[in-house]
Amino acid sequence: MTAGPGRATSVEPQPVPGAAPRAVPASSAQERVWFADRMAPDASAYRIVDELVVHAEVTEADLRGAFALLVRRHEALRTALRIVDGRLTQYVLPRIDPELRHTDLTGADDARQADVRRSRRAELVRLPFDLERAPLWRAELLALGETQWAVVFAAHHVVYDAASRFNLHVELTEICAAVEQGREPKLPELPLSYTGYAQRERDRLSPPRRAELAAYWRTRLAGLPPVHRLPLDRPRPAARTFQGAEVRACLPPEVTASLPGSARRLGTEPVMLCLAAYVALLHRHSEQEDIVVGLPVTGRRQADLLPMIGTFVNMLVVRVDVSGTPAFAELVGRVRAAAHVEERYDIPFQTLVELLPVPRLPGVPPLYQLAFNHVPAGGGPGAAPSGSGGCEDDLLLEVTADTVRIEYNAALVEKSTADTLLADYLALLVAGLSDADMPLPSLPVAPRMGDTRAPRPARTATGGEPRTATAKLVADAWRAVLGTAVTDVHDDFFHLGGHSVQALRMLSRLAADHDAELSIRRFFADPTVAGLATELERKRPRRTTWR
Repeated sequence: MTAGPGRATSVEPQPVPGAAPRAVPASSAQERVWFADRMAPDASAYRIVDELVVHAEVTEADLRGAFALLVRRHEALRTALRIVDGRLTQYVLPRIDPELRHTDLTGADDARQADVRRSRRAELVRLPFDLERAPLWRAELLALGETQWAVVFAAHHVVYDAASRFNLHVELTEICAAVEQGREPKLPELPLSYTGYAQRERDRLSPPRRAELAAYWRTRLAGLPPVHRLPLDRPRPAARTFQGAEVRACLPPEVTASLPGSARRLGTEPVMLCLAAYVALLHRHSEQEDIVVGLPVTGRRQADLLPMIGTFVNMLVVRVDVSGTPAFAELVGRVRAAAHVEERYDIPFQTLVELLPVPRLPGVPPLYQLAFNHVPAGGGPGAAPSGSGGCEDDLLLEVTADTVRIEYNAALVEKSTADTLLADYLALLVAGLSDADMPLPSLPVAPRMGDTRAPRPARTATGGEPRTATAKLVADAWRAVLGTAVTDVHDDFFHLGGHSVQALRMLSRLAADHDAELSIRRFFADPTVAGLATELERKRPRRTTWR
């Protein structure tokens, strides 16, 4: 950092003599985000954009030095993701020289400054990252006045989550305060690196523990509906889309006032009442008694993970039985029991998909398509990531201390439907808090008409065994990965027991052997030998790039 009058010189990150980039296996959280990103590489759902206002007597050089120190401390800020021998791998650079754009707005009025800040945030949301090149973040320094800066920061979720946002704010604020006061910054100890965490995570998932978790989840999710029955406004396309939009509203004062007391009377946490109202909403609109919801969990239970920058979020699959017309209080109990039991059997989501023979439908995310999120008051380190212009799920309902919002896939859901769902959720929550003994059928919702969910495309004909040379090459690759022969070129890879990691290995092998560019997204849209053989014929010969 820069040393000015009355300032101490902070430690400047130095290159490590002879150091080379390190290649280590990716964490399970990185795998989940990487796979999802490859399904829609241009979507903004995995780009987190934030802004921090710095009130301190610091210079542009001081802020650049602050980021250099952050980069040295946190491996994730100098990490890229690459495929090595068919396996997703972290590629950690010993150092980087971040390019920070600087804009001087000191002469602009408040309205002009606000416009520029807003446009910069919007620009960074739209700007994609190449996951094979570090850093997977970018920032701009906006000078607002002699002692005021706005730092607009964007990062890919594969290296950064909401708790990272909190940690970056804390450290950047402390470094700037230390510069201003002429002292060394007091930053938290980092006893573990992110690559160390990834290795510890894999060690924890030992074969016996993996077998125990697999047995539990196979029982727990037996007969899981492949897709929810919530009516959609448009047919589901064969390939997933991430066209996010949102509606939001303030929580009614009677809700914020009564929520803590109602939770105490029911012996649970306020968030469980919010989640139960969401389950009730989904039940009333879908008439489905088997409700499955994805819950993001921070993945930072151990104290040594709390101060780190990186991605740790895991998705928990919560299955709730809503049969028997329970009262709202009973539903809260069912939701709490399901969520707490599931948490004890926490398993990386990507591993869960690998272990379960779940059916894969075109354009349908595996295991769950409806999600719920709760952001603690202040959005502190317990917060999970919020929306950023894209939508990973069909529907996400998020509750904060005073706001509720629904993020929805605009390719499937109309805004009017989202408005109705939001209004119904608030009505259900108010009614449930007012009378916890009210049966679910009595809770108020608006009627819904029609259901345009798209059926799965019917197979037009059986194809039999592979006949063409290319189909036989693909079938050989399937056999090597799945351990079973292909008897019908129209058989679904995932119905035969394949999972995402095996698909990656197979595509990696075919791409390398035949110098072809193969798309994971296209394969997921048509996961058959016939479809992949057609794609391989169309693409050969080309250099492999993963999209």
